[in-house]
Amino acid sequence: MSLDAAARRRYARQLLLGEIGETGQERLLESGFRPRVDGDGDAYVVAADYLERAGCPREENGVEVRVPRASSVMRFAGSQELQEPAAAVIGAFAAVEHLKEVLGVAPAQEFPPELKLSAED
Repeated sequence: MSLDAAARRRYARQLLLGEIGETGQERLLESGFRPRVDGDGDAYVVAADYLERAGCPREENGVEVRVPRASSVMRFAGSQELQEPAAAVIGAFAAVEHLKEVLGVAPAQEFPPELKLSAED
């Protein structure tokens, strides 16, 4: 696959990054992703947004994005008030890990269960 002029314009910033470049961007465009069956829906929406912006297409046969279950998101949040930001953090983490794996930088890691958000100063 070769990037056309429109793709070069759209992904210009990523093409400048040594970690991605043209070869990496082509990999991203060719790689698909799908939700984890039992993953948190809100975190998946965030991950999907990041992945699509990076050029990864949603595909039924794509690689599963490692978004933890809703119970893990709630455990990380620590309270109902922090559930939405917790899902955003975990979704962004899952997207980055998926990109690292697609680019061959490192295997995708699970979100560290020992991390916690706190509403306290």
